Amino acid sequence: MYSENHENLIYAAFFFIDIVGLSNPILSTETQRTKIKILNETIDGCKTFLNSSKEDLLILPTGDGMLIGFKNGLEQPLMLAIEFHKKLFEYNKKATSVEKIETRIGCHIGHVFIINDIYGNQNLWGPGVILARRIMDMGDANHILLSNDIADDLIEMSQDYKKILHPLQNFGIKHGDNLLTYSAFGEGFGNSKTPKEKIKLQNIVSDAQKHSTCDKIIFNIIIKDQNDYARFERYYYFSNNSSEPIYEIEIGIVANSEKEFQALNIKAHDENSDKLGIVKILSSTPYSKKIVIKLGKPVFTGDSKRMVKIAYDTRLSKNKFENFFLIQTSTFELNFNHYANVSFNPELMYFNNEQGSKNLIPSFSKTTKGMFTNYKWEKTQGINVKDMIRLEW
Repeated sequence: MYSENHENLIYAAFFFIDIVGLSNPILSTETQRTKIKILNETIDGCKTFLNSSKEDLLILPTGDGMLIGFKNGLEQPLMLAIEFHKKLFEYNKKATSVEKIETRIGCHIGHVFIINDIYGNQNLWGPGVILARRIMDMGDANHILLSNDIADDLIEMSQDYKKILHPLQNFGIKHGDNLLTYSAFGEGFGNSKTPKEKIKLQNIVSDAQKHSTCDKIIFNIIIKDQNDYARFERYYYFSNNSSEPIYEIEIGIVANSEKEFQALNIKAHDENSDKLGIVKILSSTPYSKKIVIKLGKPVFTGDSKRMVKIAYDTRLSKNKFENFFLIQTSTFELNFNHYANVSFNPELMYFNNEQGSKNLIPSFSKTTKGMFTNYKWEKTQGINVKDMIRLEW
């Protein structure tokens, strides 16, 4: 699967690990040495490592950890990380608080050069190693982080990986690039918490933002049960205001629904109901998500009726829904589907950020069909970035 393209240049899958907090001054030198020894022994006892031939491995000790490259495999870095975590968990159960070991792991695929250092020892240098290290550095204790490159290949290989690989967001790296990162966790391995953003996203206005104009946004809120669990649908109708084609569209969700990105299970489709892929997660906090969606076909100047629909399920806050707009739109429509046998009087409030004003949007239609009543509001005077709407019932 991986091959040497020319002399000393190798393409491989990389596993980068280090011990968290090893340089803590309260640790004795002997304790530090013991932790490094246990780390090495634990990895050496993993079947993934033992079953790989020495000819297929690239190993580089780093003092408080190591880099391992697998020349003839894709799954090995993640398999090794999972196996290592489970072994380390058993060790930590018996260890004292000072003896316990916490690590962080980064996985990536890419090219490296094999070079000799000043003493003639084998060393590794290249983008494969550099990015594996940067991905590892983003993590906190017990995180297993993967680049988009290796995660995409694993998911394509087997949908089972989709159950344990959770997209985080894009992180800014050197030279103005952004990197989508995944976190691997499950029973007995990984860290399900979002890591602290040690490398911030580059604040760059995307081509999608510069070239696209949002003509209309439609929100559908469909109550699914008596506990206010709801399906959210958002339709974005847009056009191209430049001579350059648009290949991606950027969409933000800012609401009062506190939920991690992976739990929302966001689905995206175009005007033909074709499924679209989420290629970047620019930010993901409990209340805010910002994503980039790859279009099925580019949008050229003059194209009309182009649309992106995103849908997800989550629970509404009690008797209230809010949305903070990250994009300007000419027209806005809100449809609220609720049980017809529930008596209430919903109201939609619009907050103008620039003027500091708030106004009730009174005009809406009300239609009942079967078990549900649909309430509809429209605002045709436009909504600006940072404006907000609040629905109460």
